Amino acid sequence: MNSGFGFKLVLLASAVVPHMAFAQTSDVGEPAAASAPDLSGEIVVTAQRRSERLQDIPASISALDSERLQAAGVVDISNIAPRIPGFYAGGFGASRPQLYIRGIGTRQFDPGSESSVGVFVDESYLGRTGGVLGTLKDIERVEVLKGPQGTLYGRNTIAGAINVITKGPTSTLSAEAEAGAGNYNSYDLFGAVSGPIAGDALKGRIAGWRSYRRGYVTNLTTGNHAQGLDNYGGRLRFEINPASNLKIDLIGEIMRDTGPSFQGESVGSTLNPNGILLGKATLVVPRTGDRYKQPYTTDTDYNRHVDAVTAKVQLETELADIVSVTSYRKMKYSDDRDFDNTVFDVIRQISVEDSKQFSQELRLVSNEDGALSFGGALNWILGVYYYDDKSYHQDTFDFGADSVVGEGGLDTTFGNYRTKSLAFFGQATIDITSTLNFTAGARYTEDRKRADLGGTTTDARPLVPAPFLQRNPEKKFTSFDPRFTLAWQPTRDLNFYASYGTGFKSGGYQYTPLSAAQAALVFDPEEIKAYEVGVKSVFLDGAVRANAGAFRYDYSNLQVSRVTLLPDGTTPSLITNAGKSRIEGGELDLTVTPMRSLELSLGYAYTKARYLDYVAGALDFSDTRMVRAPKHSVNLGAQYTAEIDDNNDLTFRVDYAYLSKFFHEPGQAEIRFGSTIPLTAESGYGLANARITYRMGDWKLSGWVQNLGDVDYRRTVLALPGQVINIYGQPRTWGFTLNWSI
Repeated sequence: MNSGFGFKLVLLASAVVPHMAFAQTSDVGEPAAASAPDLSGEIVVTAQRRSERLQDIPASISALDSERLQAAGVVDISNIAPRIPGFYAGGFGASRPQLYIRGIGTRQFDPGSESSVGVFVDESYLGRTGGVLGTLKDIERVEVLKGPQGTLYGRNTIAGAINVITKGPTSTLSAEAEAGAGNYNSYDLFGAVSGPIAGDALKGRIAGWRSYRRGYVTNLTTGNHAQGLDNYGGRLRFEINPASNLKIDLIGEIMRDTGPSFQGESVGSTLNPNGILLGKATLVVPRTGDRYKQPYTTDTDYNRHVDAVTAKVQLETELADIVSVTSYRKMKYSDDRDFDNTVFDVIRQISVEDSKQFSQELRLVSNEDGALSFGGALNWILGVYYYDDKSYHQDTFDFGADSVVGEGGLDTTFGNYRTKSLAFFGQATIDITSTLNFTAGARYTEDRKRADLGGTTTDARPLVPAPFLQRNPEKKFTSFDPRFTLAWQPTRDLNFYASYGTGFKSGGYQYTPLSAAQAALVFDPEEIKAYEVGVKSVFLDGAVRANAGAFRYDYSNLQVSRVTLLPDGTTPSLITNAGKSRIEGGELDLTVTPMRSLELSLGYAYTKARYLDYVAGALDFSDTRMVRAPKHSVNLGAQYTAEIDDNNDLTFRVDYAYLSKFFHEPGQAEIRFGSTIPLTAESGYGLANARITYRMGDWKLSGWVQNLGDVDYRRTVLALPGQVINIYGQPRTWGFTLNWSI
């Protein structure tokens, strides 16, 4: 490992003040919205499948608790990214997120492929990418685990994992409510009630929410709006304690999204700013000069239904705890939009997906006081995991009068997918001395996949040349992923660690194949070898916390999705494997609390991510930068609380997040890779948020602004042959929120 810069970060953090002590609030230094930082507080996480103090875990983990989520105005997982060093989130909308941790991620969203960042809600894996961006309401905390999590979390966590833990029932009656309003006709309603139903034997919690925001992109043709939010949902939880050593958690959740989907601005290419994929060559795209106001042929329409049930059973025995997590999740969505994103009637795309997933995990977790723990010197976990997903995805391309086909052309691609996965895993930590411990773990995974892919056409062009149906035989992918960690903790507040582990992301099938030959193409699994060293430290009786790490990833068969123009004239979206890649970097997470009323935080990540060997047809991307991996990302936060009296205070909070230049497409914006590639570079930008909260006993009144500087930036781009479509991020938004809780 030769990332000298990253190692300097580790040395800096460990040498700041050699003899200090440091308390926790959260691993990213985000303070509560309406109260001064609690220097005595400890945050406990379950990232390693058992409850542990965050600073004791020898791994890079960040966490946001419920107060910090509320203070940040978090709507979904993508809002967390600017508060976590090395975490990037973009995408086309709720059904097409793009999550990247330390330069590793994916923009694939179909059932044939899967995310590189695993998202878990109450230990239930969200297998379909279209369902991971749910509204984060009534949340206890969110944990972000960086680096491959192959041992305890398994496949498709090659970049990391995100744990969302919802609030559970309480032993006493409690309630909370929230109402807010802001610009773009936005409003937000939330309520929750929790408490005992039959004493400690049965407790319950029910929560519901409704969020609306008019879209910030205007269709000048119709006057309607895209890029909005229209969501409602609810969650019901029961905690059953039939015996002192038995606990049963039952969780049911629904989520509904409707209204307009995403829309962007067509900017053509460097050779032809009027370029439109499959549009007539004579078309001239009108320019409005306002990226948020564009004429489109049709309005977008989006609908998503998600239903989920999770059952968690925990039985404590003298030797070990037996934990069972059973989950069933169903999702349907449809997405209808003007694909060419212009005033011309070229292509309309209608996407539909229907998926059902079942998972079962069974774990044995050592009891610290049990005989098999040898007086607490050995902690271990053994488990088995099963996953089954059935999905159907279809895309319909409806060609209009301004297309090269002419009005009435209709092409359809579709696929039936089935994924079954079985894994066995285990991990053990042994105390070599009172301050030195060693952890070894491994996971064996076996995925079995199959896909029947097809297409239809009305005119034998321009996308699907002829009807086809390709029935792919079952494909098996296997992986053995070990992990080793050595940790030295000389004091409670100083923790050094070094780790090595591997990760695995399953192979799969294509998204929109346009022929049987393309449908038969299977891409290989990704593999990673990860090295990391780090330190977690607490100084000055909790006034300073400095966590740092350095890492290196050796990557094989990175899966890259590109819309490609083939010699036969078709333009499929194909996934291919980049031969080898390397990522090196370092991170620093610093929180300083010079007084109880003031907290300052700094997060910094340096990432050097390059393709070492990546040839795609006639293009050689070797020795170019990887996509969505800015070299520098900075997160700054400051909070000051002025106490008025025992029940009243005023809190001021500002946050700033900066990303240096990065690229949405391979080729680092060089014209030699195509006429659209120079338009896919994203200049560095920074986003600032501010919030003022006045607390009056059980009430809180907040005024907030997101994107304070009204900065223009792109959430992502769609790079097509001869055409780039920009999907812009949210402009300045502001509003007021009233909270009440008992």
